[in-house]
Amino acid sequence: MSRFRQALSSGEVLLMDGAMGTELLRAGIAEGECFEKWNISHADRVRAIHQAYADAGSQCLLTNTFQANPQALAKHGLATELRSICSAAVTLARSVAGSDRFVIGDIGPIFAGNPPQEFSDQAGLAQVVEALSGADAILLETCSDPAALQAVRWCRAVLGSREVPVLLSLSYRKDAAGALVTESGHSPEWFGERAADSGAAALGVNCGRDIGLEEILAIIRRYRGVTSLPLCARPNAGTPTRIGQQWQYPLVPAALASSLPELLEAGIALIGGCCGTNPAHVAALEPLVGEWNRGQRRRKGDANVGQVDHQPE
Repeated sequence: MSRFRQALSSGEVLLMDGAMGTELLRAGIAEGECFEKWNISHADRVRAIHQAYADAGSQCLLTNTFQANPQALAKHGLATELRSICSAAVTLARSVAGSDRFVIGDIGPIFAGNPPQEFSDQAGLAQVVEALSGADAILLETCSDPAALQAVRWCRAVLGSREVPVLLSLSYRKDAAGALVTESGHSPEWFGERAADSGAAALGVNCGRDIGLEEILAIIRRYRGVTSLPLCARPNAGTPTRIGQQWQYPLVPAALASSLPELLEAGIALIGGCCGTNPAHVAALEPLVGEWNRGQRRRKGDANVGQVDHQPE
C-alpha cells in the first residue's frame, strides 16, 4: 500500500493547501495569461507559493496544472509543451514537499468536442496523467458531470498497477428549487453511490457558485450517508466581488476555521481550500487538524491498552 493510501486510511485528517490561481494573481500574473506556463517561466514564484503553504502546515501540495491539458494549452499556443509544463509542476511541488509531505497532481475538467463535453477526450486525459508522473495521487477536481466517473476509470487504466490513488471532487450549485446539484443536475448522493465503483480513492467537494460553508457541510454529510470512501472538503473563501481590477473574497481565515469542527465530525479525511483561500487560511486550520489527529492517536492508544501479545514459550 502506498504511503498516501496509508495516510487516507489512518483515521487522521490530511491538511491540504489552498488556491493556486488567486495566489498567482497576487504574485503578478496577468488575467488571461497561461497560469500553468509559469511552472517554467516563473518557477521561483510558483515554488514560493508552495513553500508558503508548506510553512502554514499543508501536508498535501497540489501541482499548478489545473488547466494543463491539450485543449486549454492550445488556446495559448502551448499544446506541445504539456509534458514539460506538467513535469516542471511536479518537480516544483516535490522540491518543497520532500519526503514528508504529499504531491497531488491536479487535473481540472477537460472539455473537447462540439459542443464541448467534460472529459470527452480520453487520449488527452491520458497524456496529462502520464505527464504528472511522480505525483503521489491524482485529483480530478471541479467536476460537474457523470463523465467524471468514467474519467476516474480512464486514469486508473493509465496508471495500471502503479500505487497512485485517484481522487474525485465535484462542484455544486443550487438549482431553481434550491437543491444542491452539479451542472448536470445530479445530487451528492448520486455521485456518492457510484464513486467507489469507478475506482475513486476519495470523494470530495470544491468550489461551486454561491456555495458556502453551510452547503459544503451538507454535501459532506450527504456523501457520508451513502459511501464509506474518505471524504475531502475544499471550500472557496466565499463568493467574491469585483473591486477595481481585483476580486475580493469575504471569508476570512477565522471564519473558515470555525466550520472545521463540524466538518471533522461529519467524517472528512482531507481539508483544504479552493478559490480565494491562501496560506493564512491553511494556518488557521492547522492547529485544529493537529488537535483532532492527536485525539485520534490517543483513542487508538486507549484501544490498545490491556492488549497482551501472547508469544510462544
